[in-house]
Amino acid sequence: MNDLKNFKILSIDGGGIKGLYSATVLALLEEEFCQKTGKHISDYFDMICGTSTGGLIALALSVKTPAIEIANFYRQNGKEIFPNHNSILSKIKQYFWRGKYKNSVLKSKIETVVMDKTMAESHNLLCIPSFCLTKSSPTIWKFPHKEGNYTRDAKIKMSDVALSTSAAPTYFPVHEIHPHGRFIDGGVWANNPTLCGVQEAIEFFINQPLHDGEVRYNNLQVLSISSVNKPSAENLAGNLDKSFLGWGDKLFTPFFEGQAFFTDRFMTNAVPKIYPNAFYHRIPSPNLSPEQSKYIDLDKASNESIALLEYFGNQIGHDYQAAKRALVSPFFQQLKTYKTL
Repeated sequence: MNDLKNFKILSIDGGGIKGLYSATVLALLEEEFCQKTGKHISDYFDMICGTSTGGLIALALSVKTPAIEIANFYRQNGKEIFPNHNSILSKIKQYFWRGKYKNSVLKSKIETVVMDKTMAESHNLLCIPSFCLTKSSPTIWKFPHKEGNYTRDAKIKMSDVALSTSAAPTYFPVHEIHPHGRFIDGGVWANNPTLCGVQEAIEFFINQPLHDGEVRYNNLQVLSISSVNKPSAENLAGNLDKSFLGWGDKLFTPFFEGQAFFTDRFMTNAVPKIYPNAFYHRIPSPNLSPEQSKYIDLDKASNESIALLEYFGNQIGHDYQAAKRALVSPFFQQLKTYKTL
């Protein structure tokens, strides 16, 4: 097919404070491919998807917040959002009483990024997964688009969407958005939200005829940003017959990483058989040593943790500015063509 009309998706995994890694990588991509032309990451992708902390990044990008400012958000606010990570009191509260953290600080910090904007004010199509406890079903918050006659989320504040997608069970309280229901972290079913965006693209945008019979898009390009994954062997340490308390913070890790792995495998092996000209690339998690992994978790925001996440983000980001540049440059060869505003 010579006349490729690419629908371009950026997808960002969840991972709490590890969003600093993802934002740092994106900041270096923006520096390399966008700044010389005065553009933003947002200007190159028709749709941005993000779960949990990736949802916050997606929303911030969609209102054209520079990626370096998003990285600074994590660096400057991490300790306030995730205070007293290792205190005995916080763990007792998490296991027996209530969520480990209040979301009041997170809410106030999110509002400094997305302000009072609604989903209808995004410069990009959006897919932000959450899970609705009220209906016991997955939810995807979207930009209201005419292709699907979709209007539900138009007036919902981005800050509410960010709180709903990041309400990790036992970490942050369930978030209620009236009249839609009560929501928890989208990571419980789509920590890697890539397939949410791909499904939306196939249903409403790719090979869908316009009023004159022409199609706006006939091909797919997807750039996926991983979070930082710890070595899986850590979950096997100690007693093999673990209780809920024995699993502790590690309980959710296999769900998050297993879903992310399956999604990447599907995109790598199945999507090219559906769209032979599709282009997909996933920027991977860095490889952590056992010593480094001690400082990495979704709510570890110590000086050492912040420095290590920033170090890996810079290392991977600089790699994609140089040796691996060809793997991401196709995403920045043309501006997005879907207009939301």
